[in-house]
Amino acid sequence: MTTNPEEKALLADAYQVKREKQHWNPADTTVAIQRGLAKARTRRSGRIVRVKWITAVLVTALATGWFLMGPFGNYGQQPATYTEPLAHWGGLEPFRGLITSDMERATITSTLNHGYVQLVDRTVTSGIYQFTVNAVMADENRITVLYTASTDASQEIYSIVNTKMTDARTGYVLDNGNIGGMHFSNDKYTIYGRSTLERNRNKPLPEQVNLQFQLSSVVPDVVEYSENGEKERKYQFSKKMNLSFALDPKFSIPKTEILNVNRTFTVGGYEVMLSEVELSPLVTRVRFVFEPEQEIDYKTKLLISEVVQPLEIVTTTKNGKQTKLSMVGGSGTEDGMMYSFSSNLLDHPKSMVLKLRGKPDKVYDDLQEAKNDELGIKIK
Repeated sequence: MTTNPEEKALLADAYQVKREKQHWNPADTTVAIQRGLAKARTRRSGRIVRVKWITAVLVTALATGWFLMGPFGNYGQQPATYTEPLAHWGGLEPFRGLITSDMERATITSTLNHGYVQLVDRTVTSGIYQFTVNAVMADENRITVLYTASTDASQEIYSIVNTKMTDARTGYVLDNGNIGGMHFSNDKYTIYGRSTLERNRNKPLPEQVNLQFQLSSVVPDVVEYSENGEKERKYQFSKKMNLSFALDPKFSIPKTEILNVNRTFTVGGYEVMLSEVELSPLVTRVRFVFEPEQEIDYKTKLLISEVVQPLEIVTTTKNGKQTKLSMVGGSGTEDGMMYSFSSNLLDHPKSMVLKLRGKPDKVYDDLQEAKNDELGIKIK
């Protein structure tokens, strides 16, 4: 079974729209469809591809529809339990606010509780903007930065944008354009945030990295109008800012553990195999193979990707403590999909169970009934 780069890209785009749709309201569906079509159009420009235009429309329409019409929408992403704080986080206590809303709450809690963190506390200033890298965590697969961004009292802080991380010595871009994160604030002028990037574990961890970014703020008392006449706030952006810092060699020690699970199950009439699970301090990755005994075409892959709906991973430690690992990302592979979840590997879980929607087309009137229909696939 083969998948060309165009098809892989469309699968990844569809999945990303699905995940982000969880945080949108229904009015944003049009935005999702327009963005998916724009991405497909960009990739098609100047190329000859086998995927017809209607396929690009189908990818995005299915992706948005899965959440609009799916039973109970986000029922599988209820507020997750997380490892109870074991120790005071010292100067990083303000970041405990991430626990209430961040899908990476389990990862943040586990790493900070176990001291798997490097304090950085380096600051750069540009005009009214100030940015501090408070701490960093890293492993073979990811680098996570905890930061504080602020403005003076003249403008309200809005966000961090155009983020890029490079090896400070070679200039090699580490993130491959794949950086995610979130932030929260307790006042109008300061935000506390997390930025996480995927890295290639086949390359050594850099000794020093450079983080490039811009900060944005709201221009007070200035209103612009969109094409449809709606009022919009005006935003101001800082100059490109750079901050370099060394990475602790300890982050090179943990190696990714790969579990060969090879468990087959049926969902939506299709046979799917949970082939392997990758475990590291900052991420848990789950690989599915669609119809492992058959050759299937691209359209069938899309259909299967719609019915395979992972919800979370439930881990249990030897003392019975349960933690729910939220799904945080995913992408198409040659023979199926790879999904990413948060991690609590440092808590040394003794068991792990992957939860999926058992009847993806069923509409429920009762939340408990939906929970009862979930599939539980034992990882270990």
